[in-house]
Amino acid sequence: MSMTARAKRIAERLLPPSTRARREEERRAAAARDAEERRLARIAARRAALLAGDPRLRAFTPPRDGTATAQDTGQGTGRSEGIRLLGRVVERFTAAEASARNLDLVTEALRGAGIDHFMVPGRSPLRYVVGVHRSDKKAFLTAMRELHADSAVYAARPGPQGRVTDYCAYADGALSDAVKSGLTIRFAEQLLSPRGDLFAGFEYGCDVEFWRDGSSVLKSARATDALERLRVKVPADAMADALLAPRPNRIADVLPATERVPATLTVQNRELPTYRPFSHRRAEEVAFPVDVVYTWVDGSDPVHADKRARYRGQRSDLASHAANASRYTDHEELRYSLRSLQMYAPFVRNIYVVTDSQVPYWLDAGEPGITVVDHRDIFTDPGVLPVFSSRAIETQLHHIEGLSERYLYLNDDVFFAGPVGAEHFFHANGIALLPFSSHQIGVGPPIPEEVAPNWAGKNARELFLDSFGATITHKVRHAPFPQIREVHRELEERYREDVERTAASRFRHPDDIAMATTLHQYYALLSGYGVRGEYRTRYVDIGTDTAADRLAALAAGAEGDYDFLCLNDFDTPPERQEAVSRMVRDFLERRFPFPSRFEKEGEPVGGPDPEISVAA
Repeated sequence: MSMTARAKRIAERLLPPSTRARREEERRAAAARDAEERRLARIAARRAALLAGDPRLRAFTPPRDGTATAQDTGQGTGRSEGIRLLGRVVERFTAAEASARNLDLVTEALRGAGIDHFMVPGRSPLRYVVGVHRSDKKAFLTAMRELHADSAVYAARPGPQGRVTDYCAYADGALSDAVKSGLTIRFAEQLLSPRGDLFAGFEYGCDVEFWRDGSSVLKSARATDALERLRVKVPADAMADALLAPRPNRIADVLPATERVPATLTVQNRELPTYRPFSHRRAEEVAFPVDVVYTWVDGSDPVHADKRARYRGQRSDLASHAANASRYTDHEELRYSLRSLQMYAPFVRNIYVVTDSQVPYWLDAGEPGITVVDHRDIFTDPGVLPVFSSRAIETQLHHIEGLSERYLYLNDDVFFAGPVGAEHFFHANGIALLPFSSHQIGVGPPIPEEVAPNWAGKNARELFLDSFGATITHKVRHAPFPQIREVHRELEERYREDVERTAASRFRHPDDIAMATTLHQYYALLSGYGVRGEYRTRYVDIGTDTAADRLAALAAGAEGDYDFLCLNDFDTPPERQEAVSRMVRDFLERRFPFPSRFEKEGEPVGGPDPEISVAA
């Protein structure tokens, strides 16, 4: 040691203890900063190499919801603004495929390492759950590291309500202790649209649960707490040979040795291992087919427009909104509604599009699973045709040949905004879940210039007061409407005069009933065919001055979680139609950018040279 260094050490020893402690803390802090800078530099280099080697990968800033803590992301630890994640750009997307893709990331590693595993009936419909014995945890994490070290796969710690509380990218280095120490770890890729919007994040990840032997849990110091958390309560001696789950699931969190009989589950056409108690359909699951029926019109078609104008000229008693141009304007909503259905509603069996001798230019009507139905094929009395009122058309939808007994009716301006199952609309016994609104119908008889749903609601109220001695008060939501054909047959028989009058009404009229909406939903409630359901919806009148701001907020995820979206064109002035149409298409192209299998290849949105703007 040099004289200078020896003198410096002696000088430090003569300093007051508090000063020595402060300097030591400063040295440790400086060393930690240097180490963190080197770590971040290594992460940046690995990310740069990864992004350069795979053009499908992209760094992005996720929507901020305040639910996650980033680890090893190049932004340090803890909550941070502007955290950059790695995502993979995809050319097609469905929620079911996103979940299955993350399941594959896990099962590929498990199979490669020869680790026994089994499918677990998780509590969320968004993601799959795989069970692994606790003793295999280290081998499994090693296998995941070897398989996904140079990828954009993330590992995360699930928290309350399924949200993640910590996450790490494999490409960024070792997993944090907060993630790998848990008895449940979630693995996921972040999936992006070509324009960089996040379509699947941690919510679609695959959860791996590490199940423990009951005997080891019983011997642990925290046995009492562990047993108290179990949903299945059995005597302690019956748990000795059982496997215990780290959290509840839909079937049982205690699995005795006698019940661990191998079985399989089919996921996206793949057979995966499970145990017999986890292989059966649950009583709550819908097993009957559910179809979808759309009504659609292209009011810009010259033939249809001329026909409509000719018949409208014969009527002088119509309300101002009964046959306005907005009611027939096509913003290609059907194209995007079908995209949303393919993305989020895999349970649908067949789709029927009911039209007046029209077919969308972009629709591949020969694709299996979709059928174009003409008004002439379903109207009991074709002599009342043509009709230009959806109320008239709705009286005949249940006549579609081959239609399932229980189906959904959608206007083409309604979209699925998130994953839903048939159980969202029906109980397993066939009882419908009805989408009632908080908006009221009002009292008294129909008023000519009030909105048409009020007309239909008031007319239905008079019918039900007479039939059931009960009044109705609320409208129904703009959502997919669950329908039961038997209910329609009863309505057709019980209120024949009203049904026939509405079916023959060419344009909306204050005397109409709304057979598929208000009348069906309340009759189902009063007759035992349905009960009130929970529908998370968003509604935008696209012709209002605030529509652009609402669409921007929806695109940015600023309006919270919702399952269904309606973009209704109530009465857009003619001079604004072109701008509104572009605004709507901009929004829909961003929200539902992945073509469905029902679209013809090479048919651009809006026809040739659509000139899509950025109005929204």
